[in-house]
Amino acid sequence: MTIRNLEFLFRPKSIAVVADADPKSADESSRYAEVVLRNLAAGGFTGPVLRVTATTRSLFGMGTHVHIDALEIVPELAVVCVPLKDVAKIVARLGARGTRAVIVGSSIHENLKGSEIALARNAILDAARPNLVRILGPGSGGLVVPGSALNASVSPVNAIPGRIALIAQSAAVGAAVLDRANSRGIGFSSVIHLGSAVDIDLADALDWLAADPHTEAILVQFETVTVGHKFMSAARAAARNKPVVAIRGGGVAAGDSNDAFSTDDVYEAAMRRAGWVRIGTLEDLFDAAEALARVRPMIGERLSILANGRGFGRIAADALLSSRGRLAELSKETLRQLKKLLGTHSLTGNPVALPADVTAEEWSAALKILLADSETDAVLTVYSPSPFASSADVATAICSVAKASERNVFTCWVGGDAMLEAQQIAAWHGVLSHDSAEKAIAIFLGIVNYERNRELLAQMPSSVAQDFTPNINAARDVIAEAIDAGSDTLSPRQTRRLLQAYGIDLAEYPLARSLEEAIQRADDIGYPVDLGLVLANRGGHEMAATGLRSPADIQIAVRGLRSNVREQNPERRISGYRLRPSASRSGIDPLQIGVASDPVFGPVIFLGPANDGGVKSGNCALALPPLNMTLAQDLISRCRFAAELQAAERAALVKAACQTLVRISQLLTDIDEVATLELDPVHLESTGMLVLDAQIGIEKRERKQGLRRFAIRPYPKELEQRVTWQGRRILIRPIRPEDENTLGDLLGSLEPEDSRMRFFGAMRSLPRSQLARFTQIDYDREMALVAIERDKEGVEHSLGEVRAVTDPDNHAADFAIVVRSELKGQGLGRLLLQSIIDYSRSRGTDELRGETLGANLRMQHLARDLGFELKSGADLGTVELRLILRPPSRPAAKANRL
Repeated sequence: MTIRNLEFLFRPKSIAVVADADPKSADESSRYAEVVLRNLAAGGFTGPVLRVTATTRSLFGMGTHVHIDALEIVPELAVVCVPLKDVAKIVARLGARGTRAVIVGSSIHENLKGSEIALARNAILDAARPNLVRILGPGSGGLVVPGSALNASVSPVNAIPGRIALIAQSAAVGAAVLDRANSRGIGFSSVIHLGSAVDIDLADALDWLAADPHTEAILVQFETVTVGHKFMSAARAAARNKPVVAIRGGGVAAGDSNDAFSTDDVYEAAMRRAGWVRIGTLEDLFDAAEALARVRPMIGERLSILANGRGFGRIAADALLSSRGRLAELSKETLRQLKKLLGTHSLTGNPVALPADVTAEEWSAALKILLADSETDAVLTVYSPSPFASSADVATAICSVAKASERNVFTCWVGGDAMLEAQQIAAWHGVLSHDSAEKAIAIFLGIVNYERNRELLAQMPSSVAQDFTPNINAARDVIAEAIDAGSDTLSPRQTRRLLQAYGIDLAEYPLARSLEEAIQRADDIGYPVDLGLVLANRGGHEMAATGLRSPADIQIAVRGLRSNVREQNPERRISGYRLRPSASRSGIDPLQIGVASDPVFGPVIFLGPANDGGVKSGNCALALPPLNMTLAQDLISRCRFAAELQAAERAALVKAACQTLVRISQLLTDIDEVATLELDPVHLESTGMLVLDAQIGIEKRERKQGLRRFAIRPYPKELEQRVTWQGRRILIRPIRPEDENTLGDLLGSLEPEDSRMRFFGAMRSLPRSQLARFTQIDYDREMALVAIERDKEGVEHSLGEVRAVTDPDNHAADFAIVVRSELKGQGLGRLLLQSIIDYSRSRGTDELRGETLGANLRMQHLARDLGFELKSGADLGTVELRLILRPPSRPAAKANRL
């Protein structure tokens, strides 16, 4: 669904706890009710808390027990603590009374069989739907909102107020995180346990917290999601303005479609593309919570390391470099100042090894020098026990310097009990502290990865090819030919034609009919070569000998292969031999590129080493399409190939690989029927990629899925339209992330009265976080069309914007529109509004809705001209606008019931 009615879950003014008074019921639900009531009282919730029995009998002496129908006030939130089989009827009664949010504590697996679980789940949803009641659970541990004194949970630990939100699928994990956070003085804005998530799922919780002004960062513990595109939409929206750190369980079993990667690898790719930071262990989650609470914005990735001794400094540097981090290269001036301070000429660079007798004052001075270094973005200090400077004195000195710097300082205190006081001092000063260099490096790299992933998040690949022109008609002809033949796999000829339509070369090597001809082919190709036998009356061939380096090798391989055929398939006749190069001219090891279909996230593109003798490498990097050159380069960077080459040579190879990946992504965008693809092996040359073998699987679609099969929808370039307005050429197109400044200028151009008409109040500017939210949209959820005009210098200016946000059922879309004040009354608003009407109608939306102030007569006149119905709004002084885009379908005739 959406965040509809979630305010009654997170900000209720009244609560009812519904317990079962039937003594035959399991005690678990009753104990749940007792704990919730106790936590509500302890948390200090100030609104009414009603104790309700679901049946006629009273139990536990929990105070005044009343029936649901007899409640004097309507509880905005209800916590239902009854056996699962009774939940649906209680939800229906609560909904009828006006309750709009329900926490179901009963477990979905509570003494029920598989079929009964499905029935109970559906019954709860059916009961909630008529009144739009939102359900948290079943099996939810509840909700904690410390800032509102709300603890409607069974957590044994209460949370202190803070700016971090926690979403957990495991109640045990949530309680553990709270306990550990309390010990470190870390607070939370919200803590929510999803349970079975039959209604409110991870995506809904993310949507709410992304817009919550009291939340600055989000921690997520989860295992699975059920709808990939919904999750990615919410995950990306949340990460646009707030750091999101996640830990995922759920196993690493091989994916359903391809054993070159695991299901966990797909989730890893999804989280990376969403701009999240993934961590590996629960202990790391605790550290991430602390880091999110205390870290400053990173200004770069270059780390300097300061340690009292070479050993721990080197360990930290090795941990950084092994994880592909960057050591800062200290300037000559910085090294000169350090040598002067420490009275030594032995300093050679980063990490900086302090002398054994270094004092706390020298620690402070050395840290100041490093933080002033122009090549340093952050500093890690590593202290081990010293008789010359106590850990407490050093901690105080370091923290004093760190608090005055804009750069981050990560501290590491190696030892045992002697380090506890130093860690406490660092925590008190709000400085990050760790007990091992490896852990400190992991947190630093997590923050670095967050910044990198945010760059990926801002990428918005187009739905239309940008730097090449595919032959889409030829590609569709190939697919139609294969489908008409009833095939689910393209033939070699069809595969070549399809790849050629997208500018991807599939090598074709003629058949050698004899051993002598095979040797001649090998001489033409160049050694080393792979050789395969082609058997008569059998399609295709199998490369059975690889890496042959001479005619003698070919002769030996042919004798062996022919002998094997005679033994295993004596009735088969050998038609000839097929040869291909074993290695590329660039010297880069062969690669494999593929596409698999994940049941949750849809198409997945993978890249890795070529299979060795038919054995999958299982060492592939993954990405979710669509891809552009930036996203393709990120995928390649995770494969670590060609690292030994010179920068210029490697850049040419990387560009060639990126172009091929982008073309494969475009093929998936254009051709709905392509289900799987495997190019293996692939030789990478500076002129492009040469595919030596390829297999493409297809599926006939009963209805075209198009871009809906992607977990991330590309930028819909096909919606761009150039129009002439008032003699001026303007471009009406979907909004893009780079429109942040032009949108800000548009809002800043509004006169106070126009701003009031648009926002129902004075608002001529928005914070950057809001501008980012409005320009980095999910085109599946909403559409914003902007009217763009370029000035003489080529600078783009936004003249107006119209936006429509659609509900999950695509029933209704709410719109809003704004044009520059000096352009009012010239027809631009009509042009934009008609564009969003046409778009909404094309995607099958039933109706378009809006709201305006009663004094905005110009908007009312325009809406009436375009066919909107107008009526008084629910709020005084407002007018509701409604346009039916599709007439409601006529209900089927029902038989008379006598």
